[in-house]
Amino acid sequence: MSETTMAPVLGQLLTALAAAPGSAAKFESWTSQGANQPLTAEEVAAAAPAGMLKQLAELAQVSEAEAAASLAEEIPALVDVIPAATIEAFRAAAKIAALTPEEEAAAEQIVAEARTLAAALPQSGSWLGYGPNEPLTEEQLVGALGEDKIAEAAAARGLDRSEVVAELTRTLPMFIDAVSPYGWVDVDVLRFVLAQDDVNVTSA
Repeated sequence: MSETTMAPVLGQLLTALAAAPGSAAKFESWTSQGANQPLTAEEVAAAAPAGMLKQLAELAQVSEAEAAASLAEEIPALVDVIPAATIEAFRAAAKIAALTPEEEAAAEQIVAEARTLAAALPQSGSWLGYGPNEPLTEEQLVGALGEDKIAEAAAARGLDRSEVVAELTRTLPMFIDAVSPYGWVDVDVLRFVLAQDDVNVTSA
């Protein structure tokens, strides 16, 4: 497993620990002031998605039991120093199991549309990578989306065509930047957004 896949794998494990009944309260102690409640290797093994410990053990060239014990020792201190915004993402991800089929379908559709748009726009590479986002022009947006799609978005939002074009021209680079932390539009990241109680995401 390469270094580029390590962060998503550990992110999945932290998300599982934030959701698991046996470790959810401990997760909260790691993100607040005061002593960190200890995590056990058994709790790590129980929360880890299928095959994850095997992957991590192979990467570290140790047994699965040793990998679980090492993670149990390291994770509380790791979470203790993770930025608050990232912690909120893990908390949101812990709610993903409650997403409705309609929300799951919306996530897949939004990601498919975002990937199609990114492929059609030359400056999208700057949105997927690090550094400043290159701006999008209204002409480029209209050319990539098409008038029919813009009309649908305007009707869904109750806005004029010009308002929708201006809004999407401004927000599309930021949106694709936000859902591509690993250099590609990631449906799991969008699920984090959909899992937030106060967020309602619809496709363009």
